[in-house]
Amino acid sequence: MPLLIIFFALILYIYCELSLLVSVSTALGVFPTLFLLIAISVLGVWLVKLRGLYTMLSIRQDLTQGKLPTDAVINSVLFIIAGILLIIPGFISDILAILCVLPFTRKLIKLWGLNMLKKTLPICQFQHKSDRLPSEREYRV
Repeated sequence: MPLLIIFFALILYIYCELSLLVSVSTALGVFPTLFLLIAISVLGVWLVKLRGLYTMLSIRQDLTQGKLPTDAVINSVLFIIAGILLIIPGFISDILAILCVLPFTRKLIKLWGLNMLKKTLPICQFQHKSDRLPSEREYRV
């Protein structure tokens, strides 16, 4: 059932993307629309490349300060997703990419993603059952 929902969502997305593309090309013209799509894709490639370098520097700086680089990694993942969405031709994917880049919507996306991870990932807890340590006799080779 979930596979069927994903399939229909993908078909709906492609239909909406193509409808918007036709609407924009009738309003602007074919060549300006193609130029706009190419320029946005180049911007996406540049964003992914630049953010990858920034991520490495930010993670290195956090690790040298003794902090876990969780915020830097999450922000960088969102920027890389935005860059990939900008590379995909279409205006709906560009709008989704802009939502991944804006700071206030990025916070909402981070909260939503963390809540989804908490729901889907199992929580592992380890408990120590005994206070005594095993003796040498209990280990056999």
